[in-house]
Amino acid sequence: MIAVQQKNIAHLKSQYHHWMEATSRLSKLENLASSYAWTGVDRDVKQMILDSAKNSIGLVDEIGREIKIQLQAGAEYDRIRKSVLRLRQQYLKTETTIHFFTDALNSRTNVSLATLLRACDILCKRSMEAILPTLGKQVPHCFTFLDKGLGASILKSGLRLWDGSISRVAAIKITFHNLYRPTAAIHETGHQIAHMLHWNTELASSLRDRLGKQDSLVGNTMASWASEIAADVIAFSFTGYAAVASLYNVVAGTPGNMFAFHDGDPHPIPYLRVLFNIECCKKFYGRGPWDDLESALQQDYPIERYNGSSVQLIKACKKVLSQAVDICLATKYKAFDGRSLAGIVNPELVSPTALDQLEKNSEALQQSHAWVYKECLKMLALTGYRIATIEKNIEKEYKRQGEWMMNLGIQNQLN
Repeated sequence: MIAVQQKNIAHLKSQYHHWMEATSRLSKLENLASSYAWTGVDRDVKQMILDSAKNSIGLVDEIGREIKIQLQAGAEYDRIRKSVLRLRQQYLKTETTIHFFTDALNSRTNVSLATLLRACDILCKRSMEAILPTLGKQVPHCFTFLDKGLGASILKSGLRLWDGSISRVAAIKITFHNLYRPTAAIHETGHQIAHMLHWNTELASSLRDRLGKQDSLVGNTMASWASEIAADVIAFSFTGYAAVASLYNVVAGTPGNMFAFHDGDPHPIPYLRVLFNIECCKKFYGRGPWDDLESALQQDYPIERYNGSSVQLIKACKKVLSQAVDICLATKYKAFDGRSLAGIVNPELVSPTALDQLEKNSEALQQSHAWVYKECLKMLALTGYRIATIEKNIEKEYKRQGEWMMNLGIQNQLN
């Protein structure tokens, strides 16, 4: 019996060495992300990721030291086995955390992509700087990374990671197809802003109470979408119609997808979501190209021909969209220190008229880094608006978008 027990402990010892060797390799972060990838991000962000990775590896090492002591002391088999299982689980959590960040960094595969993503870093940072400091909040460090797919996403700063630690940086996914129209990145920083200000809960309560007076189902449903609606209106406030047109590109699919309602999904029904964003334009800008977008939406997705279960809900929610826009943008909230969102970030600053004036200035001042840095969000609104509305020389607009983003990213690297 003793001999069998010793053989079993030998197997546990073998497992222990396996996971500790893997941890040793995992700790060599330079092997996981290229040196170029590490130099492609802000120095503070780099240091935070490195510190977080070292702390995460330290949690695995700590369990490893406990097992080593147990083995040397001849601890009971069951005790050692539980510790080895804990070591294995912690290693896998740590590996997931570290590979998320190193894989993200490795998306900066060359000079051009790294420069464009640095520009996206600044766009995200500038959007948070416009709101958080005025409300007594520190702007979290952030970095963007490139990935496939349709929609952007964010791993928010302040959330718990796979290894149990708290993320000190916000990691924002930029989709490849939207790299030259990254308004979705501002939707994602909108999530970070709303999270830090606790606006989601307050907005949900307002939507539920005020819309629920007319229809409790509508009020509860709109409230369940509060977090995504909050991010949408923040993106709209900074980039205007550009965010709306870009959103339509992402969500437009089959009628089944466009009218789909999934209970528990924080995203509004795509058809309604586009209409809500169009309503934002109508409220602040009057008539414009968003009216043509609405016409195209209704032509491509004629709801009267769709017999899905969500039709009645969509029709009921459509009746309150104008009021919902007022609740989101014109209502004063504790989260905003008694102000409205539009009172902090005025969407009229990126109206078509304002963008026309910006375009006149941009031709003469675009080579000035200070001007591009200051106005980068408005430039994003301008080029996004132009791409969405002009019928000729669209390639020229994409080129111009790329040029000022490269200018922004290069200057940021130099500084």
